[in-house]
Amino acid sequence: MYSKVVIKYPDINRAYAQSQSVNYSQPNVISANTSLLKSIYSVNKNVINKWGEIFDIDNSIIVSFIVTESGGKDAPPNRYGATGVMQMTAPAVWETLVKWKSFVGSELPSEAKQYFEKVLPESKNFNPNVLPSTSLKSKITNLLQKDRTFSIAIGVANLRWLLEAYSNNLTSPINKVMVSYNAGYYGMRNKVKGSPTTESMVLNKSIPIESRSYLLKMLGKNGFVQLYFDNKLNEL
Repeated sequence: MYSKVVIKYPDINRAYAQSQSVNYSQPNVISANTSLLKSIYSVNKNVINKWGEIFDIDNSIIVSFIVTESGGKDAPPNRYGATGVMQMTAPAVWETLVKWKSFVGSELPSEAKQYFEKVLPESKNFNPNVLPSTSLKSKITNLLQKDRTFSIAIGVANLRWLLEAYSNNLTSPINKVMVSYNAGYYGMRNKVKGSPTTESMVLNKSIPIESRSYLLKMLGKNGFVQLYFDNKLNEL
């Protein structure tokens, strides 16, 4: 149904010139990150496998997002309202579901549609012209924080939504998806036009530094994606 995302991680190993810079190729960092990846994948393996297959997104991407976003913890809402292991916000959940067809060009996969309507019955009547109420946003936020399956399922759906949104510009725009997941699609789409390399995006100061850090953590040398493959986590 979807185009398969092919992961190619570049040889990037650059720390930002800031007091809290991190070199992801330091042995102690590699060891700690590898342990965290293994732990998170082991605990959430069945859920990750299921939703990765439904939305055709490689497990390495899903696990890397979970590690980067929350470290695998069901964290309370941050200052932006993002919560859950994939740190989604209630408005992002609403937008993913209500605008799915317009961006992807087809309905949600039937299994996903049935699941979201069961867990969040209000999604059956989402209106793209009516923003979610305060009570609905509160309900979604609570689901994200306390229902790990929902958090991962909607997070993976959002990744596919973003991949499809960028699909006309680049065959496998995972670097663009990463910064947009963090900083927002509408804020990033004009800053990542064309087919930018991951390295050029790391150096692009118009992209928030937190979002550029995403690229180093996940796609850089010894980043989470590389460690996932190097340690053959799919074989766990």
